[in-house]
Amino acid sequence: MLLKKRLKKDIQLNLKTIARNISLMILPDKKFKIEGETDRLKNGAILYSLHFGVWESMPAILRKSLNKEIGILVNRYTDTNIFIIGKAMDRLLYAWRARYNIRIFYPDEIFKIVKFVKEGGIFSALVDGNKPYSKLKKIERLGRICSVPVVPFVVYYDGRNSIMNINCNLDKLLKQRPFDYWWFYKSRRQ
Repeated sequence: MLLKKRLKKDIQLNLKTIARNISLMILPDKKFKIEGETDRLKNGAILYSLHFGVWESMPAILRKSLNKEIGILVNRYTDTNIFIIGKAMDRLLYAWRARYNIRIFYPDEIFKIVKFVKEGGIFSALVDGNKPYSKLKKIERLGRICSVPVVPFVVYYDGRNSIMNINCNLDKLLKQRPFDYWWFYKSRRQ
């Protein structure tokens, strides 16, 4: 219902785009381009984005191109499902996301996150919840604590390559590519 309310029409095109993006995230495209301001990341940074495009490709792209320590914020499925399904999802996603030596952080590991960023790591989080930027203030506060830039990014597929755009205008890209955005349920955690 949230998806229908947001898109009003063309839900099938959105679902087709999401299916393509999921397949690209599972089996990442070897061809990618980075656009934007990578120099802002050289001494550590916090990147933020939305559930947009092929965002799960970002850590591998940055790791391959910048050869820096990359960390991402994820939620545990056992927060809402303590049974075997939640535990299995946590293990599967952790293993898949940690490939390429990506550091995985959970929301309750704030001291580890601060240490990682202050040591020059690039940390990333998605800031949408019940609204597109509902978690952005927390990420901005983390940037102030760590004294590093807080920079928006997106990764999307243009038909030939995965394009990572650093320090982009997220609102403009949401308008240009509305079917690449796929947050359509209530957030487990605000």
